[in-house]
Amino acid sequence: MLWRGTDAYVQTVYPPGAGTILRHGPLYCTLSRVPLWVGYLISGSGPIVSLGHFIKHSQLTETGVFALVLLQHAAVWCAALYLIRSIGRTLPARLFLAMFFATHPLFYTFAHCIGSETLSMILALFLAGNGARLFLRYPNIRLRDWIIFTALLCSCILTRHINSVLAAILPMTIGLLMIERCLHAFAPHRNAIPAVNFNLSKATRMWLVSIAVGLIALLSATSFTHLLCWRAHIQWRSTFGYTFLWRLNFLDPMPTILRNGFLDSMASKCKLPETRRLLETLKDRFGKTKPWDPPSFLREEGARLFSSGGKVQEEKFDRSLNEMTNAFLWPPGAALRSAALSDFHHATRLGEGDVVHYLFTSTDSLFDLRERTPQLSRLKTFRQPRDKLIKVSKLSYFQWWNALSFRSWVLLGCVAFVLALIVEYKRGGANVPLILFSGCLCSLGVIMVLLNSFCVQLLPRFILPMMEFLLISMMILLGLIFRGCKIPEHERRWK
Repeated sequence: MLWRGTDAYVQTVYPPGAGTILRHGPLYCTLSRVPLWVGYLISGSGPIVSLGHFIKHSQLTETGVFALVLLQHAAVWCAALYLIRSIGRTLPARLFLAMFFATHPLFYTFAHCIGSETLSMILALFLAGNGARLFLRYPNIRLRDWIIFTALLCSCILTRHINSVLAAILPMTIGLLMIERCLHAFAPHRNAIPAVNFNLSKATRMWLVSIAVGLIALLSATSFTHLLCWRAHIQWRSTFGYTFLWRLNFLDPMPTILRNGFLDSMASKCKLPETRRLLETLKDRFGKTKPWDPPSFLREEGARLFSSGGKVQEEKFDRSLNEMTNAFLWPPGAALRSAALSDFHHATRLGEGDVVHYLFTSTDSLFDLRERTPQLSRLKTFRQPRDKLIKVSKLSYFQWWNALSFRSWVLLGCVAFVLALIVEYKRGGANVPLILFSGCLCSLGVIMVLLNSFCVQLLPRFILPMMEFLLISMMILLGLIFRGCKIPEHERRWK
């Protein structure tokens, strides 16, 4: 079993609190306890307890972790089947898409990994499949399609905060479709798309409904988080500033005088005295400690600056971190922009193999953190020789697509996009909405990674959205290209 570092341990072991509700998406932190609880009961590792008790006092067992990973693999298979059946209409097309999906270790490696990114990846597959069905019916979208898409979008947001960007996918696609249809309306050959009857008034209503879908999903996710906070007796608040601590490494290469002057200018933007003291502490910290170590800073300085009677005031600490983050980001300074764009530029040069290998590396790093993750010592993964994990990561299956970086995939995606448009216009253009959806999906994946680069130091796992959405877009485009194949009579039952 692979583990997404100490974050995965927090998500599956820690009781409900700020770490499992606010700092990490609460959906995985909650749902993962169900198979862990079932496995705990089957293994007989302790007394029989209720699910509610187990969530507050989680115990990792070999059977429980196996049940969780098995469930994740089953969910990936179902999501892949849902997507492939949405975009493939013939048996040969579906077989081709299934083989294309199976050759990519990205999906199956994350399915074998403990961490919220796994659920985010699975839900993204379902979201893309539902979005494909929605745009295949455009403009005759049924109410059920809107409801399912809203529920999936809400679940994505509850899994990872950055997934909130996906609320723009429907308005973005329908907006581009309206522009495309208006251009064809003024084209000299108005019968170029006979299969599509464009109605601007109806398209505008659909666009407004798509905006409402995104807002409802965001409000529902926020309301659910508020409910969990109420049940856990904690105050809801943003923890964006906590995440931004990992982006402060951009201060490391700055000369001391420039860095201190920059931090002083940031302090002048802040109103809270606690935030100004925090920035003063950062000046001393960067002057003494290199490289920047956020966990150490949180353990030492957080307790020292925001303690009252020996208890850390997390709410006050988060409020100060948020104000400091706003000062850094609005607007972002030249040093921050340079570091963020440099990270993003490097991310586009990575490939699927780099993301997959990182999961093995993050699991391997836990061997050195036994004191912080005591329950992991019970698991077979951490009882076997450490070098066995690295040997597995070198299997040929994980190396198949190493020759192609994200940039190379983008070039192939552009070729497939243009080819799909050409083929589709020759067929009448009825499926152009789905082609635009695939392009917007890929674009939003890139935007998510770009935004992440301003919020946190980019690691290979953070390029998952743009790599996954690019591969999904490729599958959609290939599925559309295959749509022209004739369906033999004995294969019509597969439709």
